[in-house]
Amino acid sequence: MITVYTARRVHTMDPSLPEATAVAVRGDRIIEVGTLETLRPWLDAHEHRVDDRFADAFLLPGLIDPHVHPALMAILLATEWITPESWDLPGGGVEATVGHEAYRARLTGLEAAHPSGQPFVTYGWQQQYHGSISRSDLDAISTTRPIVVWARCFHELWCNGAALEWLDAAEGAAWDPHIDLEAGRLWESGLAWGLNTLREDLFADGRFEVLMEDVAALVHRGGVTTIADAGFGGMALPDRELEVLAQVHEGDHVPFRQYLIPQVAAFKRAFGSEAEDRMAALDEHASERIRFLHAGKFFADGAFMGQIMQLREPGFIDGHEGAWMADPDRIAHHIRPFWHAGKQVNVHVTGDLGVDAVLDAVAELLDEKPRFDHRTVLHHFGISTQAQSRRAAALGCAVQVNGYYLRYFGDQFVADGLGTERASLMTRVGSARRNGMSVALHSDLPMGPLQPMLGASILATRMSGTGVVLAPEERLSSYDALAAVTIEAAWQLKLDHEIGSLASGKLADMTVLDADPFEVDPAAWPDIGILATVLGGRVYPLEDA
Repeated sequence: MITVYTARRVHTMDPSLPEATAVAVRGDRIIEVGTLETLRPWLDAHEHRVDDRFADAFLLPGLIDPHVHPALMAILLATEWITPESWDLPGGGVEATVGHEAYRARLTGLEAAHPSGQPFVTYGWQQQYHGSISRSDLDAISTTRPIVVWARCFHELWCNGAALEWLDAAEGAAWDPHIDLEAGRLWESGLAWGLNTLREDLFADGRFEVLMEDVAALVHRGGVTTIADAGFGGMALPDRELEVLAQVHEGDHVPFRQYLIPQVAAFKRAFGSEAEDRMAALDEHASERIRFLHAGKFFADGAFMGQIMQLREPGFIDGHEGAWMADPDRIAHHIRPFWHAGKQVNVHVTGDLGVDAVLDAVAELLDEKPRFDHRTVLHHFGISTQAQSRRAAALGCAVQVNGYYLRYFGDQFVADGLGTERASLMTRVGSARRNGMSVALHSDLPMGPLQPMLGASILATRMSGTGVVLAPEERLSSYDALAAVTIEAAWQLKLDHEIGSLASGKLADMTVLDADPFEVDPAAWPDIGILATVLGGRVYPLEDA
């Protein structure tokens, strides 16, 4: 049986046949895209039915978020949120908290209401919005209850004395330079140390499974049919995470597929000398909804939101230094086994000094073993130079950016951290496209909301939170912005033969909208209603549509 989905307009994201009004599906694949008239040879020859439930709607290829962290989002959903921007979470809305006094009032109020005897963990503190914080500030709230303030950038924790004891921070500080007991701060590798305790507490009593169901709801709400965990194993232990994924994110009721990219450093921490064998064996766990890419995730410098990235001169306005997550001279060493095995490389890099280190590593590896179509992806690409954009293109790299950086931190980083020029030019996507690079968009959930239409809108408008257009020359066209969440995201995952556009033979994945994004100002894209998604030909309506 062939099912034909009709629509007011279908945007295929295939330049050879950009628009249609009907998509014919058999099983989980597209038979043909066109009109009821052009589909007639198929329809005359085969039993079929016309499904016109989307006749007044608009179809795009199923939206793709190529860099999310489901387990990371799950653990943060187990905390109390105090964020500088509002969030619509499965458990209820979170109102924005801005200002030093407002943050302290919210923090002390939530702590006072928290059950006695239990550690208090809150997520969302951001210095540019909430002012500074320290161990002494948190000790002033309580010296007996562990209090952990998890920064909005995720990469750092601020603790009172009781929390430092709870996290065994003194033991970690004996060898880890990223644990400052006096300040109460654990960041980057220090965060990884603290997670050993936080994970066990926040995921206890079956909460991991429940919260992963909430993450699945966020994926569907965003109109997304494919996600990639670009850092699998970095939050929960890989075996535990696989167990929960198979239990919660598998089955016909799940309206999306997910592809897992192992975080290489996390596998090495968990399995030591057996790490490469364990990563090679991941395919044994593949299923209909959960799949694995022949790729790896690596790190260069620190978090962008926390201003822990590594910058070239002139550096940060206040003179502080960022952090390396990997010795810059060892990045090529870490990547080498994957490169020589022909696997795809994905690198977290946020500052321009970090970009230099990553491009040097790619150039070194290309010299050792030339590779065509390696599709090395630079994730985040927060601060970069024009020369780096051209060099990355010449080396065959692609960029995958977080559009929310610009919206949430463009204004603040102008005044506090970077100055006008570099802050305005963060996420230099226009240059990347002009230089011929693939540009994709991710949420890096929970760093940004899993709302691709919002992210695409930001890349097309470059409008900051105060309504200022930052570096308009770096805007993407409407087509390129939507391609960043469809065909370009698919290409960077090496899945463009299967998803990302609507064409004969590809998977029948679609997102159903109540307005045409090509006829609407990109600033209004976040207001377009998402009516349903279609995964492999099966319709999944949104309950609140």
